[in-house]
Formats: sequence, C-alpha cells, structure tokens
Amino acid sequence: MQDKMEKLLNQIGMSKDYLENSSINKIIVYDKNNLWEFIIDNDKVLPIYIYEELCNKIMNTFNAIKDIHIIINTDDDSNNYIDDYFDKLIDILCNESVKYKTFIDRKLSIKDGNYLFDVYNKAELSYMTEKKEYLNTMLNRYGFNGNIVFNLCSEVENDILNMIEKDKMINVPTGGFTPKKESVPEVKVEEKKYFRPKRDTSITPIKDLLYEVDNITINGMIFGMDFFESKSGYKIITLKVTDNSDSIYVKMFTKDNDEYARIKDLLKVGSWYNFYGKVAMDKYSNELTFTTRYKDVEKIEKPVAEKIVDDAPVKRVELHAHTMMSQMDGITGIDLGKHTCELVSKCIDMGYRGVAITDHSGCQAFPIAYGIISGHNKGIEDPSKHFKGLYGTELTVVDDTVDIVVRSDDRPLSGTTFVVFDTETTGFNAGGTDQMIEIGAVKIKDGNIIDRFDELIDPGRHIPDKITALTCITDDMVKGKDKEENVTKRFLAWTGDLPMVAHNAKFDISFISSAMKKYNLGEFKSTVIDTLELSRAIDTGYSRHSLSALVKRYNVPWEEDAHHRADYDAEGTAYVFHKMISKLTMQNLSKISDLDKLIPKDEIYKFGRTYHFNAIALNKKGLKNLFKIISLANTTYLYKTPRILRSKLNELRDGLIIGSGCYESEVFIESRSKEGEELTNIINFYDYVEVQPPEVYGHLIQTSDFKDENEIKEHIKKIITATKEAGKIIVATGDVHHFTREDKIYREIIVNQNVPGGGRHPLAKSSITSIPSQHFRTTKEMLNDFAFLGEELAYEIVVTNTNKVLDMTCEIEVIIDTGGIPFSPRVKSDDGKSYLDCPRVVTDLVFNRAKDWYGDILPHNIEERISTELYGNIVYKCWEEKLKNECPNISNEEFESKLFENLHNTLISGYDTVKKLVTNYAREHWVEEDGELTDKALEKKVKKLFGGVIGGGFDPIYLIAQRLVKHSNDEGFLVGSRGSVGSSFVATMMGITEVNPLPAHYRCLKCKHSIFKDDDGKDLGATYSSGFDLPDKMCPVCGERLYKDGQDMPFATFLGFNADKVPDIDLNFSDLNQASAHEYTKVLFGVDNVYRAGTIGTVAEKTAFGFVKGYFEDKGIMNKRSCEIERLAMGCTGVKRTTGQHPGGIVVVPDYMDVSDFTPFQFPAEDPTSAWRTTHFDYHAIDQDLLKLDILGHSDPTQLRLIQELSGTDILKVPLDDKDTMSIFTSTKVLGVTNEQIMCDTGTLGIPEFGTPFTISMVAETKPTTFAELIKISGLSHGTDVWLGNAQELIKNNIVPFKDVIGCRDDIMVYLMYHGVEPIKAFKIMEFVRKGKASKDPETWAKHKETMEKAGIESWFIDSCHKIKYMFPKAHAAAYVISAFRIAWYKVHMPVYFYASWYTTKATDFNIEAMIRGYDSIKNAIIEIENKGFDASNKENGISESLKVALEMAARGIKVAPYNLYKSKGSIFTVEDDKTIIPPFRAIDGLGDVVAKNIEKEAARAPFISIEDFQTRCKVSQTLIDKMRTMGIFEGMPETSQLSLF
Repeated sequence: MQDKMEKLLNQIGMSKDYLENSSINKIIVYDKNNLWEFIIDNDKVLPIYIYEELCNKIMNTFNAIKDIHIIINTDDDSNNYIDDYFDKLIDILCNESVKYKTFIDRKLSIKDGNYLFDVYNKAELSYMTEKKEYLNTMLNRYGFNGNIVFNLCSEVENDILNMIEKDKMINVPTGGFTPKKESVPEVKVEEKKYFRPKRDTSITPIKDLLYEVDNITINGMIFGMDFFESKSGYKIITLKVTDNSDSIYVKMFTKDNDEYARIKDLLKVGSWYNFYGKVAMDKYSNELTFTTRYKDVEKIEKPVAEKIVDDAPVKRVELHAHTMMSQMDGITGIDLGKHTCELVSKCIDMGYRGVAITDHSGCQAFPIAYGIISGHNKGIEDPSKHFKGLYGTELTVVDDTVDIVVRSDDRPLSGTTFVVFDTETTGFNAGGTDQMIEIGAVKIKDGNIIDRFDELIDPGRHIPDKITALTCITDDMVKGKDKEENVTKRFLAWTGDLPMVAHNAKFDISFISSAMKKYNLGEFKSTVIDTLELSRAIDTGYSRHSLSALVKRYNVPWEEDAHHRADYDAEGTAYVFHKMISKLTMQNLSKISDLDKLIPKDEIYKFGRTYHFNAIALNKKGLKNLFKIISLANTTYLYKTPRILRSKLNELRDGLIIGSGCYESEVFIESRSKEGEELTNIINFYDYVEVQPPEVYGHLIQTSDFKDENEIKEHIKKIITATKEAGKIIVATGDVHHFTREDKIYREIIVNQNVPGGGRHPLAKSSITSIPSQHFRTTKEMLNDFAFLGEELAYEIVVTNTNKVLDMTCEIEVIIDTGGIPFSPRVKSDDGKSYLDCPRVVTDLVFNRAKDWYGDILPHNIEERISTELYGNIVYKCWEEKLKNECPNISNEEFESKLFENLHNTLISGYDTVKKLVTNYAREHWVEEDGELTDKALEKKVKKLFGGVIGGGFDPIYLIAQRLVKHSNDEGFLVGSRGSVGSSFVATMMGITEVNPLPAHYRCLKCKHSIFKDDDGKDLGATYSSGFDLPDKMCPVCGERLYKDGQDMPFATFLGFNADKVPDIDLNFSDLNQASAHEYTKVLFGVDNVYRAGTIGTVAEKTAFGFVKGYFEDKGIMNKRSCEIERLAMGCTGVKRTTGQHPGGIVVVPDYMDVSDFTPFQFPAEDPTSAWRTTHFDYHAIDQDLLKLDILGHSDPTQLRLIQELSGTDILKVPLDDKDTMSIFTSTKVLGVTNEQIMCDTGTLGIPEFGTPFTISMVAETKPTTFAELIKISGLSHGTDVWLGNAQELIKNNIVPFKDVIGCRDDIMVYLMYHGVEPIKAFKIMEFVRKGKASKDPETWAKHKETMEKAGIESWFIDSCHKIKYMFPKAHAAAYVISAFRIAWYKVHMPVYFYASWYTTKATDFNIEAMIRGYDSIKNAIIEIENKGFDASNKENGISESLKVALEMAARGIKVAPYNLYKSKGSIFTVEDDKTIIPPFRAIDGLGDVVAKNIEKEAARAPFISIEDFQTRCKVSQTLIDKMRTMGIFEGMPETSQLSLF
C-alpha cells in the first residue's frame, strides 16, 4: 500500500480491507465549488458498502471539504458488485422521479464487455436514454470499465401491448377538445393468461403518473363522462377524472350489456372513486391514459378537505361579491341556461343570512339569484329566517369637474412665466411613509427657459430598488443631500406666486402638499395646470397621453433613457406646454381661466377622474334607481367602459346605499395622500367604507404601490380610523371573484385574456406574477385576516357592521310576478296621440274580413270559432243556457238560429256588452266555494271565465302584429308567419297570417258562399287535411270556380283552452324590410318604450380550452394533459364575454310603466354607435313581464318581392293547387330534364324547405303528391327525432303509410281528439311531447301513456311520441310551404324569374365563369369539387350548391349572359329574355357589394372611355381589373384615356 493511502486510511480511521493494494493516483481540488476528487488505483472494484464508508469517513474527517468524488481505477473485469451499484443508481433516479420505479430490480447483463439493459417499450427507452451519460459516468467512477447499452425487447413490448389490448380499447372522448376517434380492434374471446402482480393499494397522485406503469391505484372525482359503442359491440366509457392535483382520462371497456348498465349506474359526475388499473400511452391521442375495469372501481366519500363550512355562531355578510357576469373577471359560477348561481346557493347551504351580488357595471346575475332566493324563501314562514339577496353593482364614478387648472385665474397664457416642475419619490403613498427624493423645475416664458431648479433629497432610508430602476437615483447619489423640509422651502421660495405646470399634477401636488403639512410650511395655494388633463381635452383623437407620447406628438427633442429624472421631465413638459399654448391661442383661448372652457359639460364624463364604488338597493325604489344608474352608465356615459357622473349618482341615490369599493376606490386611493378634513370630506360621500384583507391588496406590493404587507396594514388602519372619525360604517369585504382558494387558477387564466372592447385586465400586468386570492372567506378566515386590528375591532368590521348593512335592506322583488302574462302595451292610433280601443278594433277587423270572405251572415261554425278565439267558450255558453231557460220549447233549428244571432250581436257590440253578459252569468252561478260575493271577487271570477284573445287581454298583441304586417305590406313586401299563430282564425282575419286554420272547405270569391261538407254530408276536413288538395268544384250559387282553403288546425295549439298559453307571434319579414319594421315599432310605442331583446355572450367550452392552453404555453408549460386542460376550461366556461341582441326580438315596455321597472338597458357589445339599445337582462329573464315581438328577417319574402318586380306578375295569384308544380316533388318531367341531367332525384333544387340534400332525400323517399304531405315533410324536417329513427322507420317497415305518421305537433292533438281523448288532455299530451319531455319526465309520461292506451291509441303512435325531442307547429310548416309553393310555381312556369331571384337572394358563392360557359363547364366544376370529398372548403361547397342550380338551369336551356358594363347591375341578377339572365358584378369572386354598386352607379352616370377610367371612377383593385380583363368584360375598350397623335 502506498504511504499516502495508508496515511489517509489511518487519518479517517478506516480498515484496510479490500484496499490493501490501493494507492492515491492524484487529488484534484476544484476551488469554485470546493469539490475534492480522489483518484485511487486498486486491484479490484470495492464492495458498495466499502466505497460508501470511504466517502463518508473522508467527508466527516475533513470539514473543509464540501463534496467529494472518489474514482476507482482498476483492471478488474470480473464485474463483481455491478448489480449492487446499478440498484443504487436506480434508487437515486427514483428519488428524482417516480417514473424510474419501473426499473427497480431489473438487472444488467454483460455482453462484449458492455452492460446490456433491457427496456420494454419506447417510453422506457426514452427515460433511460436521458440518463445514459450519467449512468456510464457513475459506473466508470465505481471502477467498471464497460458502457451501458439499451436493448429494446420488442417481444416483451408486444406481449405487454397484447395484455393491455385485452383490458383496454382506445377511444378518445367526445368532449370537443380531443383528437379523432379511432376504430376499435377486434379482440379474441379466449383470455391470454399472464402474471398479475399483487395489487398496490397505495394512492398515487395523478400528477405523478408520468410513465407507463401497471398495478397502480388513483382516486379522484369524475367531472365528465363520454360513452361510445364500437362497431364490434364494445362499450367504451371514458371518464374525466381529477384529484385536483392533475387530471387524466380513465377508460373502461365491456361487451356485456348487464355490466355496462351496472357501470352507468355506478359512475356519477361529481362523485369520488378509487380506480385500480394501469397507465399506458394512448397511441391515438399520444397521452398517458389510465385503464381500469368495473370490478376495480370503488366509490368513496368526498374528501373532507373539499367541504367548506362556516361554524361561527354569528356569521359575517359578504357585501362585495362578483359572479361570472362580471365581464372577463368573475369566476363564481353562474349558468344562464340551468339557472344556477354558486354564490347564492352555497351561501344558503352554509347558513348565511344573505349575500350581496355586485358585478362590474351591471346586474345580469340578478334574475337567477332572485329566482333561487325567492324559491328558497317560499318554504319558510318566518320572514326573519329568510335568506336576503343584496342587489348591487360595482361601477365607476366620474368626477364632474376635470381639473385642467387648479385655482384658475385670468393671467394670460402668453407673456406669463410658468414654473414647470416634477418630483421623484420613494413610492406613491404621499400621506404615508413615502417622500420626495428630487424636485426638478424650470421657469419658461414664451418658449424660453429662463431659470432652473434641481435638488436631490436624502430620504434617510433605502430607496426601493424598483424606484432606482425607474429613476436611476441611487442611495449613494442622495447620501448627504439636504432633507425634504429644506429643499421644499427653497423650491417654494424659488417659485413664489407664479402659476405652476406639471404632468399628472395631482401626484406631484400631493407630495408638495404633504411636505408642507408635515413641516408646517402653510397651505399649498398655487395655480397649477395639468398637462395630462390638458392633453386629454385638446388631443381627443389620441388614446395615449403620457409624457413620452406628448413629446413625440409635439416634436420635442427627447431621450427616453434620461426620462424619469425630475429635471429632465420638467424641461420636456415645459416645451410641450409651450406648444400647447400655441395650439390654444389658435382656438382664441388666451387666459388661464379659458382652459376651463375646453371640456363641454356634456363630455365631462370622458375626462374626469374615475373611481370604483358599490351601490346596493335598500328597497324597490332603490332597485329602480340602480337600474337607471346602470342604464346611464352603459349608454349616455359609456366611454371605453361604463361610468356614471358623481352628480347623477347623487341625484339617483334615493333607496340606495353607496359603498367605497375596492383598491380602485376613491377612499383607498386618496387616503394615501390625504388626511384630516380633506379625507373626511371624501369619506362623507359614502354610506359605508370597505376594506379588504391585506392579501387581496397583495398585487400592489408587486407593482411597488406599497413596500410590503405592513405598509398595507397601516394603510387599512388609517382608512378605518378616518371612517370612524367621520361617523360612517366601516366594513370588511372580500371583493369575492371566485368561491374557493383553489378556484384562483381559473381567474388567473381569465384575466390574462383580452376583454372584448376593453383592453387588458388591470391584474394582467407583467409586474404582477401572482394575482391575489379573492375567494369567499368564512367568518373565521376573515377574522384571522384582520387579527392585526385586535379582536374587538376585527369583529366589529367583519361581523357586526356587515350584518348592520344587511338589516338596512328589504326583501326586493327583482322580477315582477305576473303569473306568466306580460304587461300589455297600449297601441297608439295613426295620429300618434290617442290610443286605440284594441278590443273594438280587433273585433271590427275580424268581422269585416270574415264577412268579405264568407258573407254577411256567417256560417255558424265560423261564428262559433270567432267567439271561441275572442273570448273562449263563455259567450256561447251564456247564450246557450239563457235560451234554454227562456225558450225551452222551440225547435233545434230555431234554437240554433237564435243562439247564433245573439252570439253575433253580442260579439259585434263589443267588449263591454260581452263583459256584462259574463258578469251576470258569474253572479247567477255564484257558489259557496267562490266565497263572499264582493265586487273584487266577482271581477276575479269573470276574469277566470274569460278566455281567448280579448278575454285573455292579448288583443293589443294581435293588433300590434296586424299593424306591423300592414306596414310591411304597404311598403310592397309579403310577411310570412312563423310559429303557431297560423292556428288562429282571428289572426287570419286580421291579416297577420295567410294560413287559414279552418278545416278544408270551399269558398266563393264572388258570392261568398262556403262549403264545409261533401255531398254525403261528411266533413271535408275528415278526408282532406289541406283544403288545397280538394278537387275542383264550381259554386252552386253563382257558377264561379270555388277557391279551396283551410289547413285544419285547432286554435288551442296557439293559445291553449283557457288563454293559459301566452301568444308568441313570430313574423318573417323580408330581410330588405326588417330594419324598417323594427323602426316602425318606435312609431307605434315611442323610442323609450322599445328595446332589442338583449343576449349575453359567455366564454364557450372550446374558447376556454384555448384560453387554458395558451395560458400554460405563455408560462412555458407544454406538457399539460388534455384532460387537465378540459377541467380547467370548465372553470372558465360561462364567464361573461360580451353582450348582444336577438336577431329580430323587440321588447315592448308599456308606456304606463318605465323600463327601469323591469331591467336596465345598454348598447349591444358596448357599441355606442348602435342604432338600438338592448335590455340589460337576457330577454328570457323578463319574458313573463314584457311582450317580445319577433320581427325576423327572411329571404323568402325577398325572393317573392324580386320575382314580382322582375316578372310584373302578382305572386298572390299563384294557384296553390297547381298540378304541374306539385309534380316536381316526384318527377322532373315538367321541367323538361332528366334526373341524370341535373344530378338530382327530384325537381326541387332551389325550392325553400325542399331543396337541401336532406329534404331532397326525404322528398325522394316519401314521394308527396298532396299539399298536406308537403306540410308534413316540412314539419318532419324541422323536428328533432321526428323523422330519423322514427317516422322514417314506420314507413320503411310498412307499419303506417306516410300520410298517417306524426309530422307536426298539431297531428298529435287532432289524432287524439278524433280517437276520443278529451281535448284538454290531448292538448296537454301534445305540449308535453313537442317539448321533448317524454324521455325526460318518465313519471308524467307514464300517466299520458295510460290515457292514450285507455283511448285505444295504437302502440306505434305512443312509441313515436316517446321518441320526439322537438316538434314544428303545423301552422309554421303551412306558412313555409305556401311561400315555397309559390316560388316553385315560378320555377315551373316562369323559370327565368325563378333562377334570377334565386341567385340574387339565396346564393352566396359563385363560379360565374363556369356558369357563363354553360352546361359542360358547370358539370365538370361540380364533379371536381365533389371529388375532393371532405377536403372541400366551405366556400367550395357553397359554389357546388350554386352550380347544381346552374346545371339544372342550363339543362333547361336558360343561359347566363356574359357581363355587360351597362346592363349588369351591382347586386341583382336581371332578366334579358325568357332564356337569359344577366349576372351582377358582386358575383365576380373577390368583388364586394360596395364596389359592385359603385360600378352600377358610374355606368349609369357616364360611359367609360377606358379601362383606366373605369378603374379610377369605380375604385377597383388591379387584381380585379386583371380578372375582369380575362373574363372579356373590357373587350374593345382602350387601356388608357390618353390620345395618341401618331
């Protein structure tokens, strides 16, 4: 043994075993990290315990050594102890990451002097390759001379894959965020047996699932599930599971239907489970997925840590809380569709007395919150036990006065010497611990700097690093400089009484004033001009007004690097101010006092200083004023963000309590620089002042607004003291934005997104690395947060005072309970001054047209229908009973005659007569159950007896619809009805709809005779569902051909049996006339009584997924599992993003009430240029209170209008029983083409309702031959689960013929009544089925099913009803088909007008070149697109649809003419002759409507003398010019306008 080695061993006290022949080769010391490297030669590799002992003893003996490496040099190739050393290395790797645990106990083998290590899959290979260099280095250090070689065992890998395939089959979830589905491989039935290790029941956190591993247990909550069945019969269940550390897809597979049912029964979203199974890489999604089996899933209790409780005997009240309706800010859950509100529901569950909802700039959570609260309180008799909602908002208040000048005077702007100054400070808290560290100033007169002042100040403490970084002023620079008091004195003496100028003067003045107070230097009284406010006033076209922006704008020399030193900034400000004076002089502003004139009073809201505040309604009056404030903030005073003037807030504060708000509040901001009387005056504006926990202000430390948490606490104490001295209530609020602390991540994701129209969130600053947790704090949490105040004061502001505010408020009815019947508006007469007698006008309109159609003496069935629709069956019932009592012995014929005579006369006499009749009836039939007979009780009974349009109070709605339709008709447009209004004969008689709901009948247009029965006395309606299908017939009275009419629809489908269904009159106006119809409502009701129906746009799932993904990418985190991204996206989904408007919905406020009785209003998407204001509440929230008119735009009326204009024909005279037109639904013969020529199975291409691929296939399958069948097809095509898997199968399987299947909702009611089901029950079953409730409400469905079975209804009908999810009303289908049939008539009989109108109104994409070239070119273009299959773009698919109509047109011999500069229009296809249409310029690809109209206008003004002239006048791009040149449009036209002399 070498002497050195022996000496070392003796020194460290170690045995010479295994080291007898060792020697120290060298010792290398690395000074930088104090590492000692011992290189020892030995004859063999040391056992591992000897090696470790040697290392430890050297380290323990020599304390100066921080780290050692012992390298053993040996020629020993025996590889003894290799396994021991390798196991040690694997242990080290496992401590680094659990993914290396899979290699424990796996051994090396030796081959060709190297160490062979088996890995079983590519993932393992990847893990070990990462550590290959490390492993080789360490083995060589231990004395092993070989290198590691990795061997990928494909056989083992395949065995494992096969074993996995036995238990798992991959299917990616269908949640919208994951990759495409894969086909599921077939699996052999016989089970391959393999060794399964003993179950590991220890729970592994999901975040640690980083590699493929078997035999593992996780637990977590299911937050989503997807079910999929493969073609091979495998049921694949994909669970989205989280343990809140991370998330992973968990998959289960089964072929057993019973097990599948048990799995579905076991697994519930929101429940927690243990899952035992394996983790494997999903080869389709390329993510690790957990696979388990039904028997390896165990339901467990939700972890206790998940539950939030407040066990305080007296709980606090949260007075400042936001929901998801705080735009791109609040995360506290609210679901507009499901009517859920996390904030309210959890506060109720946790036993709080109430909670405030104070969303930013609005109150769109109120309706849902109120619904939950009122529903909860209904079951509680004691009002003192009621949960109370405090309805408020957090808004921005604007000072009415903008201080461009403080203490203005009349000194001239020119010729006056101004002191322009700037300060640098240790921070921003002038009234606290911060002070000035530099005052810099210049004196400027007429643009010349005549003097300077610049002094640094020693603050006597360290200048914060961020201030040094900003100003470059260091501690060394100020060390030994004079103190603040003396510098301030010298500066004030230097300034004298000269007017002063500063940029953002409020800041600098606050520090000067604070210093003067601090050192008893008097009061600051100088005149000061603020260039920041001055810039905002005179440079209104600019958004930036910083000093850096101003020097560039006014061309003042400036070095950005020197910026933020007081002297330099003062000089820059001075030169800017001088140039501003020049600008002001040109506006005839010559004195300092003239600057006050710069901002008009009506624009002051744009310039005043803004602060946040909270307002909470104390009572109903306060709620109304709150609505008014929100409306004004979102309309009149909307400037970038909603805001309200302080004076207007004062004017409307009756019934409100005003709170100071958050860190952006006036009290919080101004108390940093103000104190004493000045601060008290600010606080006195508020009814209560808020402070939040120090943590909530934590981001202000990051932005250097505060030095540390202690400074924040002192600031809170200052506010509390000042508030108590002012005699105001001080409360602790949480400024809640998310319910749990863990939810903060969702808000962090949301606030990092752009706010539509509002820029970035204030918390999305680069300096803020972690936003504060603004979760809902329990009483205990809040008391702990304010423990620094002392127990008594903390309790006062947290518990006592918040409950005091709660007790000041009343329970408020937010949504008026009308019983579902909206307030009816009054309708103005044409003079715009008086109001119409709606019942009188409706009655007259109905009977005038009824007589015009059916004669002066109306048929009894029509008289009865009118009576029922106007008043219910009560008028008929009154006279029936009255006549039976008065005339008991008259014949049936005479009785009927008298009955209808009296019925008619009563109706014609009007509402008063009807009411008198019904009142007498009610009095005569008063029974004990009615109670005491009083006027009020009698009125109530009369109201209950009434039904129908007038009886139910719906006559104004009908009259409004009538006037809207008439207005559009008078402007030359047809109006199509939607919904079930066509079921109302009164609506037909008033001209609201042209659908006649009476049973099939004939009527004579000349003598008014009508026929409802056939020659055998049988109702025509029993044979014909549509009157248009009746055979031709001549009038037996006058010999004229009879008109066929009637679609057989019961009125109850529209209004119910007792006016218990609110009428919803939807109308399809021409899209060219929709805006005019909307504007007409302002004439009918007044501008302040009509609003567009508001909508709320929220963050959608896919958008949220992108937000989350982008958030992690911004943080450099690229490996988040899709499942975890989905979970986080769920927390962001539903946050309010913007507002919008219903495309045609107009909400009418009755003029005897105010909009603020119901809702605030706003501009859609905060767009002040919008022509309409919208309801602030989503219109569904107030649909029981206010009437909504659906004035929708549609292209069918536009197409019919264009056909009429082009053809000069009357579209209303189109015969709706035309046989040739009906034939195109079964054949193309009448079109003169074959199916092969036009590549279509029917002749309905381009026909509304029947021209899409889906409806063409339906038409081809059903082969309709009657109008009634067309109506049925329309109903089937618009329904959900009515045709596919339902009616289609019934027809295919020959169970029932097509004419008998359920097509429209009316079919159910009519069918049931014909089979003896009581009408009211038939109506209820229809309503239940058409809303898709049969599959959702099994209990009610069972009762309806029993009713039908007792009536003998066949099973196919009952089963069909059960499948339906949504049904179309027959009246809607009939209206659509009437319009479609008219268009189809022109296709058959006047095709050139059909095609010209179709291309003008329906087509959006064109290949106009192919259309001009003709049939072959068109067909080739279609085939080229179809060959692309799913790779075809949306535009190409649109072109294909357009070309198919063009192909049919070309096959019929109608061509598209080449462009003609003087014949082609801008937007409309016109007709040249009966075989030619002329294309408009907009059909050229890339040429927009504006340019197209330009070309048309210029062509009409004067001929084009050259292509250059055309391009100049029409403003056409060179690209389009080149395209038009290749199309031959400029043929023969010179290129330029210049004349050549040679």
